[in-house]
Amino acid sequence: MQNYLQVEGLIVQRLKDQLEEIRVLSSWGMPVIHEEAEIPPTVIIFLEEDKPGPIQGNQQKVEQTWLCLVVVRDAESDAGALISRVINTVVGWTPDRATFKPFQRTQSAYSPDYSPNGIFYFPLAFQTSFIFKN
Repeated sequence: MQNYLQVEGLIVQRLKDQLEEIRVLSSWGMPVIHEEAEIPPTVIIFLEEDKPGPIQGNQQKVEQTWLCLVVVRDAESDAGALISRVINTVVGWTPDRATFKPFQRTQSAYSPDYSPNGIFYFPLAFQTSFIFKN
C-alpha cells in the first residue's frame, strides 16, 4: 500500500459523485474545522480512529473509522434527508475490493452538536479494514 490514508480520497470522490449538489471537504479532525456561514450543506470527511491489530508475519490488519460530518443550517428540513443519503452512499460500499472490506456504520466518538451561529453538526462514522504489508 503506497498511501495509508488513500481511502479518504475515495470516500470524498464517492460522495461528490453521489451528492452532486452538496459540498464535500476533507479535514484533519474536529479541532481544525473552521465554521463559515456559507459552509452548509456540507459533508466533511476525516479519520476518526485508526486501530492496527497484531502483526502476523509481515502483515497487519488495520481497522479505520472515517467520519462523515453532515453540516446543515436547518436541522428540521435539511438534516434527515442528507443523513440518509450519506448512509446509503457509504454503507456496504467497497472502495477497492482487492484492498478494503465493505464499509459498515459504527458508533462515533462524537455526538450531534449545534453552534451558536445556527449550524448543526451530525457525525456519521463508517468503518473499513485492510491488510497492511510491512
